[in-house]
Amino acid sequence: MKKVLFILMLITLLSLPIIAQTYQASKVIDGDTIELSNEEWIRYIGINAPELRNGIPDPYSQEAFEANRNLVIGKEAYLEFDVQERERYDRMLAYTYFDDLFIYTWLVENGYAQIMTIPPNVTYQDLLLELQTKTREENRGIWEIEPVENKKEDSEFPYVGNKNSKKFHHYYCGSVDDMKEKNKVFFLSREDAVEAGYVPCKRCHP
Repeated sequence: MKKVLFILMLITLLSLPIIAQTYQASKVIDGDTIELSNEEWIRYIGINAPELRNGIPDPYSQEAFEANRNLVIGKEAYLEFDVQERERYDRMLAYTYFDDLFIYTWLVENGYAQIMTIPPNVTYQDLLLELQTKTREENRGIWEIEPVENKKEDSEFPYVGNKNSKKFHHYYCGSVDDMKEKNKVFFLSREDAVEAGYVPCKRCHP
């Protein structure tokens, strides 16, 4: 399985238009972000790990941080970029791997992160969803934790769209819980959702 996964990833990587660069991972910020030897911060594309630096750490955030650190610190990071190279915090967005370890797929497969699809960077969406489905069924990592009742807290991506219905919601809307992961699209603002052709949910009135 791992050999097949590695081959599929290589084929996809070779099809990406932007040349990769290599730097050493000098610091781990949290479960999905690292700092390189050139002082650039790298945000892993396509996944989201529990938040460690938001005042009150999310459940499993320390475990995700330690897993990321143990696997990558001091090693050469090979970066591949998708369509969008930076996000609103000016962190670089990259598919990141070390030798034959694709860190973002490993984190999802082992329950340290979940998928977060943000167009236009969607190259590995289907692969990550497949890995997450298996991990979730096995109740590993973050999927062992009971859902938090109060979800009205700050979110990095406050709006979630449904690819099928073309509606968007507050991230804490009950309709979001009913969505299939593959149909979720995340937006930073209401304007982004509307511009992408999504209409507001009549239930949560985003």
